[in-house]
Amino acid sequence: MSAFRSSPPRTWLLLLPFSLPAMAFAQEPVVVEPLIITAPRTSSGWLQTPAAVGAVEAADVQGEQRLTLDRLLAPVPGVLTQDRYNFAQGMRLSIRGFGARASFGTRGVRVLVDGVPLTMPDGQTELDGLDLGLVERLEVLRGPASTLYGNAAGGVLLIETREPPAVPYALVDLSGGELGYRRAQVEAGASQGDLGALFAVSRTELDGYRAHNRAETLAVTGKLNWYASAGQLGLTLNAIDNRTEDPGGLRIDEVRADRDRAAPNNLLFDGDESVRQQRMALSWKGRAPGEDDYLVRAWYGRRDFANRLPFEDGGQAGFDRDFAGLGTQYTHRAQWFGMAHQLTAGVDLEAQRDDRTRHDNLQGTRGVRTGDQEEKVDSWALFVEDEIALSERWLATLGLRYDEVRIEVDDRFVTATDPDESGSRRLDDWNYSAGLSYRLDAHHRLYARVATSFETPTNNELANPAGGGFNPSLGPAQALNREVGLKGEWDDLRYEAVLYSVRVEDELVPFTLPDEPGRTYYRNAGESRRDGVELSLDWRFAPRWALAAAYSYNDYRYVDYRLDDEVFDDNALPGIARHALFTELQYEYDGWYTRVNANAYGRQYADDANQTRIGGYALYNLRVGKRLAWAGQEIEPYLGIDNLTGRDYYDNIRINAAAGRYFEPAPGRTLYAGVKLTF
Repeated sequence: MSAFRSSPPRTWLLLLPFSLPAMAFAQEPVVVEPLIITAPRTSSGWLQTPAAVGAVEAADVQGEQRLTLDRLLAPVPGVLTQDRYNFAQGMRLSIRGFGARASFGTRGVRVLVDGVPLTMPDGQTELDGLDLGLVERLEVLRGPASTLYGNAAGGVLLIETREPPAVPYALVDLSGGELGYRRAQVEAGASQGDLGALFAVSRTELDGYRAHNRAETLAVTGKLNWYASAGQLGLTLNAIDNRTEDPGGLRIDEVRADRDRAAPNNLLFDGDESVRQQRMALSWKGRAPGEDDYLVRAWYGRRDFANRLPFEDGGQAGFDRDFAGLGTQYTHRAQWFGMAHQLTAGVDLEAQRDDRTRHDNLQGTRGVRTGDQEEKVDSWALFVEDEIALSERWLATLGLRYDEVRIEVDDRFVTATDPDESGSRRLDDWNYSAGLSYRLDAHHRLYARVATSFETPTNNELANPAGGGFNPSLGPAQALNREVGLKGEWDDLRYEAVLYSVRVEDELVPFTLPDEPGRTYYRNAGESRRDGVELSLDWRFAPRWALAAAYSYNDYRYVDYRLDDEVFDDNALPGIARHALFTELQYEYDGWYTRVNANAYGRQYADDANQTRIGGYALYNLRVGKRLAWAGQEIEPYLGIDNLTGRDYYDNIRINAAAGRYFEPAPGRTLYAGVKLTF
């Protein structure tokens, strides 16, 4: 594998965001409003919260391409993303290592959109149902958070999208670029009296860098809000229609011969996937007597999925899924024993039904049926959390939650050679969290936190490598997180430093079989540890200048992991860079904005045995745009260049892939441009 290489120009570029013009310090400081977060289930000040929480405003990340959320998440330490260009696999998101195991989509991380879970009851999240053009804000709660959010909460991503506006508007955003990239977004919103509405349509096409890499996505979103004296009622409708090709993973010899090729079997068996999904969410944010408030939310959706994997036996899979949920919480604020309390309690109920079938894949043509089963997941939970102002300087939070998840399979494909493999699993767990913060002065807080989480295997991950039904040897993973942090906040500067240690029992580890290269199975590793440091900085050091930086040190290792005759104790967890650094310098003047950023990653491994090492690399990106006012309208042309130096790197690493097919190469320098019109 290639090791990290740097030349003087690249080193200079990496340090560029720290080379600040001396004259900038003589200008008047910019006043930044205190950061308010909602990740702890209720609104509170970022500085006061005894937890590692990061937030990103989309308005601060202008001129982005919005293929995935990776560019928005880059300023948050502890967060790593891969798979920007392969829509069939989806963005792989990990927070402190949780989620790194995913073969596609997001695992181990709980994702909510406008307060409603995007994560399924079994813990699986697909971000393809999100219109990225509507995203306005992200919050990331780093580390185990099952007390607040339940199963698969090794970290939490909260996404806020655009709400119906008070002033009517219409927007058209058109962009295009290399790799056959084309995107169109049209939206409009208005309010009349107590009603507000928003409607948006977006379509994206990408031919891709590699062969057999084409993607087409269509998203339609509608929102309707009713504002009353007692609260706010919100209705959201979303529908998607996506079709994507999968070029598959390559061996290193194939990468060296031709980086943009597809895997031979992915071409032979026409590897791809198609998704249609409709989702409806209804929420009521109510005001109760005194300073109390409550929230009730309900959702229902249907997802139709089909894919072609690069092998014959059972290589065409599909399911029709119905999913629904109901959640409620109540927050009571009171004075007890001379201390202010903010007590939040709630109930979560979720259900998922999959009608799943498998057929042989006859080089892209559907063959005979090889599997037919109904899969059910039901979950329910109770939780309570209390935020206690112990004194003027001390603040404590205590939380407790109970979750129960029941997974069932009804095998409907029974023959003389294929017996009935129906079964069920019941998984439950108690989780707790405790945090304590101390106000050093008006600008600094020191905090400590301990929290647990649990993570059940998803329906897909419970597949049995020895045959049908559930994998009887696969169990849930459990984690214990301990951290201490220091936060600081001024009118023009915000920083955070966190030291943490996580212990995970029964780590869920992916692997593939040689005769099924596109299908991933899972096993449990005995124990792993994750020790790390997270540093972040957001500095508005002058009216026209801003600096953002985030650094993560990730020492993640197996403690007890044996597989057959192999011992992996003290090996690094694959798929996670040991070092990750993000820096960005932004300049704005008279409607112009320019952003230069750098993403640098240290080495990582592709397999549990640590036999395949991938060297580190650095990427540099440029964004330039101009906001113009003309005849009561705003016109914003923008330009973006990714990977300015044309560095060879990998868009994704397929962990423990059979036959060494770990690598999904990424493109070199790519350019795109667009224009946004607001009426």
